[in-house]
Formats: sequence, structure tokens, C-alpha cells
Amino acid sequence: MKEENEISEQPRIVKSHDIRIDTDYAKWIAELKHRYRSAQVKASVRVNAEKLLFNWELGHDLVQKKAEERWGAGVVEQVSLDLQREFPNADGLSAKNLWFMKKWYLFYSSSETQEKLYQFGREISERKLLQSTRESQNAENLQRQKLYQLGGEFPASFALVPWRHHVEIISKCKSVDEALFYIGKTIEQGMSRAALVNCIKANLYEHQGKILNNFAEHMPALQSKLVQEVLKENYDFGLQPSSMRFTMSRN
Repeated sequence: MKEENEISEQPRIVKSHDIRIDTDYAKWIAELKHRYRSAQVKASVRVNAEKLLFNWELGHDLVQKKAEERWGAGVVEQVSLDLQREFPNADGLSAKNLWFMKKWYLFYSSSETQEKLYQFGREISERKLLQSTRESQNAENLQRQKLYQLGGEFPASFALVPWRHHVEIISKCKSVDEALFYIGKTIEQGMSRAALVNCIKANLYEHQGKILNNFAEHMPALQSKLVQEVLKENYDFGLQPSSMRFTMSRN
């Protein structure tokens, strides 16, 4: 009996003649691959939302705490060093990025902007650009409540756009209206960061009537690019060990 247990515990090497690959098996494997890729995207969107909320809160803290007045002109650099020391595998904690977080918060935090942000969130929802199933709607509502805890400044729809897109938008747009236009187009068209930058350079905001229809033909490819960038920016969140990560598919 002891010998049988020892044998059963040995790793089993599967040989080609041990299995039979048929149509049902091939369909099942294809379905599993699809499920896993879907899980990757869903996990990355959730991570993206949490990272953006962290960035927003840090920007909020730097402004509301009057950090430079309270702790000195180099406080942003010191915060960056302290965070990077604690999370050496995480991206996005450089001093430059922390300054962008402050700028991002300030860009949207004025009292005059609140109604525009609220209306923007409603328009995104009405156009069904957010997830539409009952389960995802419930998750979205929970996320929306969390994102609004700071006073309603940060619409949940912002979480569908990668951080680097947001940085490009606040760096290149002259007004909140223009910024929200490009955020909406990024979500609707699934634009990659390169496509977004090209749109801003072409001043799509001012010429949208002439240019807009050109994007519809390329929507599937653009959506794919946006998904890839969400995955690229958010799939690990600096977590260790590596077994905790969702690895990106290269297929």
C-alpha cells in the first residue's frame, strides 16, 4: 500500500498517446483561453480604477494638506522616495508622476467643474459606454460610490482610461470641456495613447464634425489598443511575489 501511495504521488508525464484531441476538446480550450483573457482585462480595469483613485487621493492630499508649505519645497520628492523604498517593484511613484497627480486633481477640482463632471458621467452612462450587464452595473455602482467619497470630483468613468492618457490630456488641453471630450472619445473609440495624442495634435475637439466619422471604421482595432494599454499599465501593480500577478498574453 505504501509503494502504491508513493507511485501515485509522482508527477505524471502526459504523452501524446494518453489523450485524444477532438473538436469538443479544441472548443473547450478556445473557451478557456477566452475566459482567461477576459479575466485579465476585468482584473486590469479594476486595478486601473484603484490606481487612479490612489493617484487622485494623493493629489488631493498634496493640495489639501498644503504639503509644500507644511513640510518644505522638497516634500513631493521625499514622498516619492519613501513610497519607492516601500514599493520597489511598483511603477508610477516617481516625483514627476506625483507632480502630475497634484496637477490632475487641481485641473478638475474647482467648484465650477463639478456640474460638468456630473453631466459627463451621465452622458457616458446613457450612451452605454460603461459595462452593461447586471453584475457589472452593480460593481460599477459600488465603484462609483467609492470614487465619489472625496466629494464628487472624480467620475467613475475616469477609471476606464489609463493613467498615461490622463497625463497627456491635462498636459495638452486648455479647458475642462476639451479634456472631457478626449476622455469620452478615448472610452467610446477605444483609442490608444498614440491615437489620442494624434487627435489632440489634429485639434479634433475643434474639428470633430469633419473628422469624427473617420474613427468609426477603425473602432475594433482602436478598442484592442486601449485594452492592451490598460493591461500593460496595470497588470501587476508592483505586487510580489510574481505568482500573484496576472501575466499578459502575448498571442
